[in-house]
Amino acid sequence: MRTAGWWISAMVCGALACKGSSSVERTATVQGPPLVLPDSMAPPSPPVEARFVDVSPAAPQTIAGRTCDEVFVDVVRGAVKANDVDLAIGDVLVVRGGVSMVGDGTAVVAVAHVAPCEPSQWHEGHVVVRAGAAADLSFLGGSMHAHLDLDDRGTAPTLYMGRLSGTAGVPEHDHAASWEVLCAVEASGTFTVAGQERRLAPRTCVSIPPATKHSWRPDPGANLVAVQMYSPAGPEQRFKKLAADDAARDR
Repeated sequence: MRTAGWWISAMVCGALACKGSSSVERTATVQGPPLVLPDSMAPPSPPVEARFVDVSPAAPQTIAGRTCDEVFVDVVRGAVKANDVDLAIGDVLVVRGGVSMVGDGTAVVAVAHVAPCEPSQWHEGHVVVRAGAAADLSFLGGSMHAHLDLDDRGTAPTLYMGRLSGTAGVPEHDHAASWEVLCAVEASGTFTVAGQERRLAPRTCVSIPPATKHSWRPDPGANLVAVQMYSPAGPEQRFKKLAADDAARDR
């Protein structure tokens, strides 16, 4: 048997090579033992690593990725300046190689590993997507909302990153070819992966391999607020259809 499947974030840096005050890193782990899958189901390591990073005036943070890594910064609390770009809640910055952050806030920081790595073909610079750029997609009778911040608009070819929130549960499903990474800003409920239940709480990141059944059951009255990623992008497109179907029923 091999441990596989959840890769719960407290990612002791790895590709997220972090410098700064370690006392501010408080990404949670899911309660209970790690998910164990048979060897035949054990997938490779996830192509995306994500966790919560706190920044304060006394504790700036530097995330040092590899040359061909894409680093994503999604602010979830306060205000952060990343590589001299001012970011508010819901704003996303995409850079290559690494990022330095100052300010007073919290961000979900994800590193996507790009392969094959051909630095000569890469361009310098960054992409900024503001929180208001993506429409609010409302579905399931208004109980769920999604903002597709980085999807098929060509802003970030490596992965999809967006915001998901609401009070509804998510029935069991899978994504045939995509990894899902979910970082819960607010959450109280049960996340089930491959038939095994785990508690999902704030500041928890979960990685789910392709073709792995999973579902979400919130506690009564609980609200989910999360940053969601798919690598490769694609599964997020269902939110557009769900919102369109809701709108058609309301006509």
